[in-house]
Amino acid sequence: MWKQLFDFGKQLVSLTRQTQENKDAIKDIRQELKEVRQEIKELNQKVDRLTEVLQRVTFECQRDRENAASERKILLLEIENRFLRFERGLPPGHQSEDSQES
Repeated sequence: MWKQLFDFGKQLVSLTRQTQENKDAIKDIRQELKEVRQEIKELNQKVDRLTEVLQRVTFECQRDRENAASERKILLLEIENRFLRFERGLPPGHQSEDSQES
């Protein structure tokens, strides 16, 4: 009977020690989880900022393409007008004062 009580006491002490170790491990894991969540939050913020920058760059590229297309159209119309004037022998178009001075 004493042996059984002694074995029971050893088991109780062992289980108490294991329970405390498990509590400590859980506490450490919770702390690590908290740190990981914070890192994820910071990474999400960085991704959001990068997304905003990428959207702005995309918008600027689209605007540059549209402006370049408009400028090409204008240049083509100017070239066409010059060819038409040349073919018909029309006088040159009205020039601004800046271009007349040179």
